[in-house]
Amino acid sequence: MMLTKSQVKASINTNALLNIANECLRFVTEFFEVISQSAPHIYHSALQLVPQSSIIKTLYSQQIYSLRARVVTGVPASWDMCTATVGPVDDYYFCPVWSPCGQFIAARFGDAVHIKDSDTLEVISTLRPPHHLLNLIPMFLTFSHSGHLLACSYCHR
Repeated sequence: MMLTKSQVKASINTNALLNIANECLRFVTEFFEVISQSAPHIYHSALQLVPQSSIIKTLYSQQIYSLRARVVTGVPASWDMCTATVGPVDDYYFCPVWSPCGQFIAARFGDAVHIKDSDTLEVISTLRPPHHLLNLIPMFLTFSHSGHLLACSYCHR
């Protein structure tokens, strides 16, 4: 007997699937540099530095080669803010920072700061300095621990 797609029913926990996808994206983003240089570093170092609360740690802890490396300062309890470069090749974003909740990315773009949705990378808001400070450009960005505030330092052009 052959079944069609509409006849096959499978329950999928979409929340768990999304959480795993987010964790995998975070893992690749966090350890891209070392993995791009040497894929075995997924096992030699990246998996050892994954936070204890990570789903990846739970799923792949048996793959860690603990005899080859030793973490001296400790493994983080959870993921911290992640920085990454975002945008098309022709656009230049500087100093990108993730909000603590992971929903937003703030990055300097020319004389403005763009706040983007981290899933779609759509610009949600564009922030510019007040008119009396137009000779300044944004430099460094950071979100508050609550994620409700964005601080920006400025310097002269």
